[in-house]
Amino acid sequence: MTVTIAPKSANVLLGATQAFQAAVTGTSDTNVSWEVNGVAGGNSSVGTILATGADTAMYTAPTVLPSPANVTVTAASSANPQASDSASVSLQDNITVNVSPATANVPTGGEQVFTASVTGAGGAATGITWNVNGVAGGNATVGTIAATSATTAMYTAPPVPPSPAAVTITATSVADTSKSANASATITCAATNSISPPSASVGLNQTQTFSASFCLAAGTSVAWDVNGIAGGNAAVGTIASTGPATAVYTAPADLPATNLITVHATVAATGASASATVTVTSSVSVSVSPSTATLAVGQRMTFTPSVTNTTDTTVTWSVNGVPNGNATVGQVCQSGTNPCAAPTGPGSGSIDYVAPASVPATNPVNLTATSNADPSRSGTATISITSATGPVAVTISPPYAFMAPSSSTPSTQQFLATVTGTTNANVSWSVQSAVAGQGCAGAACGSVDANGLYTAPAAAPSPNAISVIATSQADSTKSASATIALTDGPVIETILPSSVMAGAVEGFPLEVEGVNFVAGSGSSASVILLNGTARSTTCASAAVCTTALNPSDVQSSGTMVVEVQNPGTPTTLSNPVPFVIVPFDVSVDTISLSSAQPIATGEDIIVVEPTTAAQSAPINVNFIGYLTGGNTCGVQGSPLTITLPASGSATTSICIQGNNLDPTFTYAFTGPSGAPNGSDIGVTASAITGLFPGMIELDLQISNTTLPGVRSLIITTLNNDRAVATGMLEVQ
Repeated sequence: MTVTIAPKSANVLLGATQAFQAAVTGTSDTNVSWEVNGVAGGNSSVGTILATGADTAMYTAPTVLPSPANVTVTAASSANPQASDSASVSLQDNITVNVSPATANVPTGGEQVFTASVTGAGGAATGITWNVNGVAGGNATVGTIAATSATTAMYTAPPVPPSPAAVTITATSVADTSKSANASATITCAATNSISPPSASVGLNQTQTFSASFCLAAGTSVAWDVNGIAGGNAAVGTIASTGPATAVYTAPADLPATNLITVHATVAATGASASATVTVTSSVSVSVSPSTATLAVGQRMTFTPSVTNTTDTTVTWSVNGVPNGNATVGQVCQSGTNPCAAPTGPGSGSIDYVAPASVPATNPVNLTATSNADPSRSGTATISITSATGPVAVTISPPYAFMAPSSSTPSTQQFLATVTGTTNANVSWSVQSAVAGQGCAGAACGSVDANGLYTAPAAAPSPNAISVIATSQADSTKSASATIALTDGPVIETILPSSVMAGAVEGFPLEVEGVNFVAGSGSSASVILLNGTARSTTCASAAVCTTALNPSDVQSSGTMVVEVQNPGTPTTLSNPVPFVIVPFDVSVDTISLSSAQPIATGEDIIVVEPTTAAQSAPINVNFIGYLTGGNTCGVQGSPLTITLPASGSATTSICIQGNNLDPTFTYAFTGPSGAPNGSDIGVTASAITGLFPGMIELDLQISNTTLPGVRSLIITTLNNDRAVATGMLEVQ
């Protein structure tokens, strides 16, 4: 029995078919069974064969090229399986793969769609696999690719361009992995190695946020420096990271010597860097109080600087351009020094100016305080120097003092003497009992040196009163004295405020200043007594204690007794000091003078001690301007001009900024004759947020009947304290 298969060999395309026939001899049973590579009926890997008759079959090639690419088709006799014959089938394809686009530029982190096409005869599988630079699916370094359909894929570029920047996208046929096509993707950096903003103007102590733009891998951070100093410093400003590529720059308190600061951002991993420039700006304002003075030759006076819009409030002093002055134009002295000791550097406290011994050639002289934060900003006091005329007079400061005895350590007090009416400002110092015929004598009264520095004795005399005397060397008949009392217990020297109007609606602080207090709070510290009742007290030092006065404390006029009690057994009380509550009175008396009547008599003016009621710092106006856009204040010089409407009325919105301003206060403008209380201008106040602290909006109701002229702004607190900003407004 024999089996013969035909054809004996065949070339078949993937997915195509080929017919086979088997001839069986030696038996009447011509049926055969079919196998492919020994598998009955074949399978999807090597192809399948299906009988179409007793001795015929149809072979279908697989859709994916196997390895090896040759298969064997076998026909075996059903009557005798040992009788068989085989044919060789060579599997082939004419597949072509194309990818579009062939080239692409993709920004870091960006995406690009690639499309592949697979062509060829037969029924080969059309599937595609994708890789980047030979890596299936790609990776974080060269980018990733993922199929979105049978023929398309999405490529995602890496966050940092690889090296080289061009990568190869490969589409490979799943039917025949030897058939593929490539596309090239060049990765471009979307960032520009820059800082935003590239330049900025930043006020003293103010901040500016910077953002760096680099091609950064995830987790990569940026290092920041100022003028090459990592993190900056107090001289050029500091910078601190707030995110992977952001930082906040804080300008210095003082203008830098070279006022063009460079901020750098650097990526350590790659060395990439970028820079931005900062100009530090200043709105520092300096004033000197008092702003004018007249002094006789050799006379001494205290001046106080005020520096705003900076945390560095120190100043340096000069007289007519001479640092700390000299004997010709007058000298600047550390407060309380005798003889005069010039300031050794910038300071924020008061100083003493001592006029020269003779009237200078340039008169008056200018005493100038220059800001240490911004040397271009200064304030000046004008001082007129007069010849010493009239009788010699001596004054001494302070006129009295409470001191502790010199027990384990010396107790000292500096006194200063001023002599007028002569060019000889020298005095002789002496000490004696302040009570004639009683008390101390000699060393028991203490001692004073040639500079007015008094040293107390070890024990208080009886009576407890000592005089320190300064006698003019030009006229020994002229002298002045200060009185000293020695005590180990608490002594009140000053209370602030010393009086207040009745009817306050807000609480306010009462500050007690003196000596021998016990610092702290609670039972182990000094306590303030009001009419004998202890109040909650905080003593910041042995010289200052504070408590709070409530509206209920000052509702009615009268006098309240203030004392300080020190802890111990027994407790010690200070001297009693009256706190005056003045009857509520906001009446205004007008004194009108003219050339015909230049003097007014019979007028009583009641002056109440300035109070800190409702506010613990003075109220003042710093600037004024028009309010535009709802929240934009255009700063203007005074006065601010308001034009009358042609008819009817109109509302003009202005902004004012100052210390401790509050929209609950009353704001009113004075008026010229005919509107003495400014009643022809209605004013409504409200707060402005988002700008400077203490910014208030004033909506002014102006009519065509409002009188023209310059107006001053009167600000009244809830406790009837007042402040006046002169010449703020001019109606035209």
